[in-house]
Amino acid sequence: MSYASARDLPSFLELDRQLKVLRLLGKTGRERAASIKIQMRELADTVDAFYQLLGDKHWIFHGQMSLIAIRDVLDTADGDADRAEQLLIEYYHDPERLELMLLPLRKLPAMRRRFDLVDKARQDYFDGRFYSTIHVLLSVMDGFVNEFETIRRGLHARKPEELRAWDSVVGHHLGLAHAHKTFTKGRTATQEEPVFELYRNGIVHGSILNYDNITVATKAFNRLLAVADWAVAREKEQRHQAEEPVTWSSVGRQFKQALNAISVQAAVDRADKQWKPTEYRPGNEEFTNHPLYQRTHELLTYWKRRNYGSLTDLMTHDLHNKHGKSVRSEIRRAFEPFSLDDFEIRAVHQDRAAAGTVLAVLAHSGGERVSAELRWVRENAQAHPSPEPMPGQWRLVFQPHVFLGRATPLPAE
Repeated sequence: MSYASARDLPSFLELDRQLKVLRLLGKTGRERAASIKIQMRELADTVDAFYQLLGDKHWIFHGQMSLIAIRDVLDTADGDADRAEQLLIEYYHDPERLELMLLPLRKLPAMRRRFDLVDKARQDYFDGRFYSTIHVLLSVMDGFVNEFETIRRGLHARKPEELRAWDSVVGHHLGLAHAHKTFTKGRTATQEEPVFELYRNGIVHGSILNYDNITVATKAFNRLLAVADWAVAREKEQRHQAEEPVTWSSVGRQFKQALNAISVQAAVDRADKQWKPTEYRPGNEEFTNHPLYQRTHELLTYWKRRNYGSLTDLMTHDLHNKHGKSVRSEIRRAFEPFSLDDFEIRAVHQDRAAAGTVLAVLAHSGGERVSAELRWVRENAQAHPSPEPMPGQWRLVFQPHVFLGRATPLPAE
């Protein structure tokens, strides 16, 4: 079930057959077929070029990667695999981007239970504690795979052929299954020379000692996201076999959905590329009119009034998916100990087309005043970033350690 090219994906092949028929339906059909064909070619060319250059370094193309960004990496590297690897590491080593890439993991119940560990690994990554990032993510991947299927075996106990992903770019012949061969490769003798591969067994068993570097840590995040894609592909394959026979329309519909997701991601990437970070402070006429100011004022007012139900409605969809019906109880437990008497919004900084940070001063009971940063993301109903004018709402990324217990105290005035 490995694919020599992205063009060999079942949904790709089926849609290609549909396009041949669509071309027979007059000028409108030919134009639409030509447009879809271009998108298909861009997807396949980018995926195949990525693996051709970086497959032997065991990087995996997964669904959270931006086609535009990866094409930029490949074009800039101009065939130099080492240069492409450094550019890819820079792509991951962006706090907001990595955070947004990881958020969809919450949709998988077995990953959602481990997301606090993923978040700790992310913090360690940006603090330079790469050894910690690597060990935590290795444990998360093992535990996730062990829980994901009824066959209770962790990732390290799986054979490469068990990680072939149906109808997914991680199922490329240079993808996840290919990279897994080094993941489980045994190391008996102690090795002190630097390594730049994710040698799980050697690292965990203590025979590989010099792995504390950004390359291995970044590959751990890359592998985590690829494993999540493998899990999604496994679920899709099981539904496909159990419920829906292979038909001319069903596979085409799946691929059209994938193309639509790629198109939306491309629009987000274009908006980010064109976006110039902006900051607004009191005295600027746009300050109080900015949606982030208004959203923050709304949230802090709810907090001050102890209206935890309305406050909960301003949180990201992923938080609601994580806690389900108990989300309001979770928010109440988090906020209630920090009674808010008053607040002042000091600055709005929109660093991305669909993300921004608001600086506020919070006055708690007892006269304590703290400086806090509230991180917002404009997202759609599928919890994906959605800059204007695309449909979406600004929602708070729930990071209580940032703006509750660990906010920066201010000196008394």
